[in-house]
Amino acid sequence: MKKILCMCLVILFIFSLSACSNFLASVQFLYLVATGDDRAEKDEVFAFVSENEEELLNAIEKGDFSAFENQGFIQEIDADESVVDFSCGGYGVGSGTFYAGFYYTPDNNMTAIWCAPVSSDVLIPSGNGFEWQEPNGDNRYYTEHIIGNFFYYEASF
Repeated sequence: MKKILCMCLVILFIFSLSACSNFLASVQFLYLVATGDDRAEKDEVFAFVSENEEELLNAIEKGDFSAFENQGFIQEIDADESVVDFSCGGYGVGSGTFYAGFYYTPDNNMTAIWCAPVSSDVLIPSGNGFEWQEPNGDNRYYTEHIIGNFFYYEASF
């Protein structure tokens, strides 16, 4: 009974927002509430990488990441010769999309990851890391060194 009442209230809320000029933002908000933010926290990522550096390096060397699949907050692993991306979740729809994760790059290239700008020349110091903000846009990239050749990243679009 509570589920039915809750669904009715959500539907009523959506219809009431349909008269608003910002209907898409309202739908996006409801989507976020329904699906949740599954990004790992920055301190969790730093702790995980620091505690598992040797195992991560062994997996990278062998190209076998099975030990890190279904272990918790790592949701996807993509590897090529220049970078290994450990995606740690995200949330959002359209222009309100946010991602977080960490990556390994053998040459400490802070722009090797998929969401980084093409050149490190556009990265500016920000907090303990570096940031890029798209001029006249909403794309943003932040990266911070964790340990060795591992870096934390956040991306928003």
